[in-house]
Amino acid sequence: MDSDTMIALASAGLSAITAVGAGVVGTRSTMQTRRLEHELARELRAESRAEQAEKIMRQYRDPLLQAANTLQGRLYNIVELRYLDRYLHCGEPGEERYARDYTVFAIAEYLCWVEILAKELRFLDAADLPGNHALLAQLGAIQVSFQSDKLPDVFRVFRGRQRAIGELMMVPTGAADGPRHECRGFAAFSRALDEDPTFAGWFAPLHADVNRLVNAGPETMTRLVLLQRQLIALIDFLDPQHTRLPTPHRAQLPSPGADGLVAASAGAGEGGSD
Repeated sequence: MDSDTMIALASAGLSAITAVGAGVVGTRSTMQTRRLEHELARELRAESRAEQAEKIMRQYRDPLLQAANTLQGRLYNIVELRYLDRYLHCGEPGEERYARDYTVFAIAEYLCWVEILAKELRFLDAADLPGNHALLAQLGAIQVSFQSDKLPDVFRVFRGRQRAIGELMMVPTGAADGPRHECRGFAAFSRALDEDPTFAGWFAPLHADVNRLVNAGPETMTRLVLLQRQLIALIDFLDPQHTRLPTPHRAQLPSPGADGLVAASAGAGEGGSD
């Protein structure tokens, strides 16, 4: 083999090695680029989820806050001021109906806004986003206190019924951008009770419980006290600076004691009744 042939073969081999090396480097570079693109896309998706969740919270924070305040105020009045003792059998039909229906409405309105918020956040996988985990924990504690079968059964509402009541109270807004649902008002609620037996049937147990609260003792009120205290905690979470609801409206009922608190926390199960 002459020298020219050897030089040609060496050059060809070197070119092949260079090409292979370039291919390896190119493959690594492509993999790194794809990895970076994947990480960037993941970060953008997470940012988008966070932005969407924050937008939803801005839209629904005030309605949820107001509903929580309405319910805690009604519970406070029932337990501390004996509101139902004074008005449910006062001899004035209008006042008696208002006392009964608005108490039930306060529960239904709160459950409605919780259900609306749950529907809006459902597809965002937002539980792990900053602030959302704490909010869901607050809402979950209230849900447990409603459904616990370890407490006196007045105002016990199992999970499925909580969601059903929330759905019954929802009204579509028809908005393409912005809140897609809202809660029906008290006048529409009262009208539906009169005109729709199926609708009214969902609330019949709560109406019956209202009657049972007249002249009720402290033990019967345990669930109401726990709910009122947890609603105040939710209000403090939603409005920590007290800019939307002033401090005087945040009085907590005295704790029902360790037994009541333990019973509620142990009642996350529903005794097979759901």
